[in-house]
Amino acid sequence: MIKYKSCGGMPVGFIILLFCIHFISPLSADETDLDNIIRTQAMPEKKIYLDLEKSLGIAITNNFQLKSINVQGKLQDLTILERWRDYFPVLSLSYMKSDEIKINETDINRYRLSADASIVIYDGGKRGLNYDIEKLKSILARNDYRIALNKTIMDVSGLYLDVLKLKDSVKIYKKTHELGLVQLNFINRELQLGEATKFDVMEIGAKVKEMELNYEKAKNDYLSAINKFKIALKINWQQPLGLLGSIIDDISLKPIGDSPVDKYISMALKNRKEIESSRVELEINTKTYTINKLYYFPQFSFGMNYSISDDKYLPREKEWGVSLKVTTALFGNTGNLDTNYKRGNYGNTRAANDTATINVLDSMSYRRKILESRLNMDSASQNYKDIKEQISIDIINSLTSLKNSWKMIQIAKQQLELYDLQLVIERLKANLGESRRYDLMKKEIERGEAAIAYLDSRVKNLMSILSLESAMGVDLGYLGLYKMNFKSFD
Repeated sequence: MIKYKSCGGMPVGFIILLFCIHFISPLSADETDLDNIIRTQAMPEKKIYLDLEKSLGIAITNNFQLKSINVQGKLQDLTILERWRDYFPVLSLSYMKSDEIKINETDINRYRLSADASIVIYDGGKRGLNYDIEKLKSILARNDYRIALNKTIMDVSGLYLDVLKLKDSVKIYKKTHELGLVQLNFINRELQLGEATKFDVMEIGAKVKEMELNYEKAKNDYLSAINKFKIALKINWQQPLGLLGSIIDDISLKPIGDSPVDKYISMALKNRKEIESSRVELEINTKTYTINKLYYFPQFSFGMNYSISDDKYLPREKEWGVSLKVTTALFGNTGNLDTNYKRGNYGNTRAANDTATINVLDSMSYRRKILESRLNMDSASQNYKDIKEQISIDIINSLTSLKNSWKMIQIAKQQLELYDLQLVIERLKANLGESRRYDLMKKEIERGEAAIAYLDSRVKNLMSILSLESAMGVDLGYLGLYKMNFKSFD
């Protein structure tokens, strides 16, 4: 049989058991306290609770920038139709009526209905290049939407985790403050029994105030984060809001495997829309440069016209004709050659006309356009290379940060467990009068700081996971390194 020494009629082992039960029990969520924090926003609206998935849905739905980018994509699709129209003939219909009154002569009345059509039969491939450019810009518009969407998801996820971290911080600081009040109650009793001095009470009181200050600051930070989160989701600031989940209790984490970094880089280079957009921009600038460089290529247009005219309505005199027009530019000058053949007056009249025109130095911008487009093409080429390098570096940094954050979780967890074990002993020694309660209070505060450090390490690990998944261009949760099972309410 094991025997214990007694202390004031109570076995020491029994005292140890009581302290272990009271102080080592996990920090439970104080629902009432957090509800009181939110209640400062009290409004007639019913309080809503959101998890990460619902938060992202609201943020995406209410994001005007995403809507605007989506509309830009639709506008670009209309531009493609406009460029497609360039391949078809241009048709125009016209009606003319003229009345000429002559003194002492016969008045002249004339009616004319005509139809003219023309089509470009050769332009050096410029129409095809312009059409391809607009199709490439449509790809850019879709990629811009995806890039903006990913940024929104990352921003909202970061804010969500920040709110959860501050919510857990409130619980930790509250528990620390409660333990400080217990010690303050003990020291006051000891003062009444003559086992402590007023100075001891003042020391403990000062530490309790410090704990209270940290607790109040944590609540203010939590409220500020909630309001910031409302702004991100475009929710009315008066709407009571609570977030589901706890960083400590509802999110499980696991380390990343030993897959080679080349695997993640290869996946990023394949999936990231930024790379595709930079490649598309290079193609656009290359085609633009080709268009400007081939400025001197002539454009051949073929035209047809048909008309009926007469001095009374309905006109009956028929006329038709064909035309060939050549337009070209050379050294800042523009030249036009227009050949027409017409036949009318019931086949009795035939006419052929040739017209040549040169506009001197009316197109001096051709050199500037060539140089600008060449510069843009070279810049796009360099940008394409730089983005590939930057994404590779982002993958390496995110992977390194992820592995380091996992190590920090283990270190912070071990430190927290060590403080919990030390506090069991310190609390027992303080109650037995073998140590100062002031030293115990310092340990309580340090234990709270260790709990916050452990909380921060888990958040950093989560953010590193999200950052790596974003850098790879995959959906959230693709790596399977975390699992969210939100059960905790505010």
